Amino acid sequence: MKYQSIRLLMLGLFALGLTGCVTTTVSSFDAKKDLNKAALTYVQIGYGYFEQGNNQQAKEALTTALNIDSKSPGAHMGLARVYDRELEFKLADRHFKKALNYGESTEVHFQYGVYLYNRGDYKGAYKQFQKTLQDTVSTRRAQAFEYQAIVASRLDKMDIAISSYERALALNPLMGNSFLGLANIYFDRQQLDIAYRHYNGFVALVRAQQGRHNATTLWLGIQLAAAALDKDALSSMELQLKNRFPKSTEYQTYLNWRAEQDAV
Repeated sequence: MKYQSIRLLMLGLFALGLTGCVTTTVSSFDAKKDLNKAALTYVQIGYGYFEQGNNQQAKEALTTALNIDSKSPGAHMGLARVYDRELEFKLADRHFKKALNYGESTEVHFQYGVYLYNRGDYKGAYKQFQKTLQDTVSTRRAQAFEYQAIVASRLDKMDIAISSYERALALNPLMGNSFLGLANIYFDRQQLDIAYRHYNGFVALVRAQQGRHNATTLWLGIQLAAAALDKDALSSMELQLKNRFPKSTEYQTYLNWRAEQDAV
């Protein structure tokens, strides 16, 4: 798609009747407003290309935005995400920091937190999600709580992880990973009744086609259903694991576990 270049419109001289004329000029405020609008347009174009997976055209549009406004937080964040995708981590980190320096926003904190988590910087990610959660009206709030819970688990802050998962579900009961996160924590603590209750929250989402099982979730469910003596659920999940993930590590672990159970 080709886009026409964006130009500032300068007002010239206009004749006002036969006896005189006035000169109209563009104020510095209006010029700055037009430049900001132009930069924002290129940022939006760049994000569009990014969503399409077109990294090169995204970079070109975002770089054009920075040529117009070198302090555009949106352009810097866009480039950070492109460079992250291209595994140019030093460049990604540099642009994330510039985006925060030129205009802190909830979205930048959230995206930087995700980036740092994926890079294994859990302490840094935790700080960014805390910043995100300071915005009590953010549409990212449920996601931020869930990410904070995941990071807290990595940092062995289990009570914070539990609280954050619960807050995520209070905001959005469709957060399947939060149900699973709670189920895993309570399973590790051998509080199996509580673990199974949260696990069944995830199962309800799967039945409503709002979530999907994998080998790991099925193996967890098998252990919890067995402990709860829920034979119907146990049989169903055993069959799913066998039919859908026969080559998985979880299925091999299950076979060993089943052999031990049958030997008792």
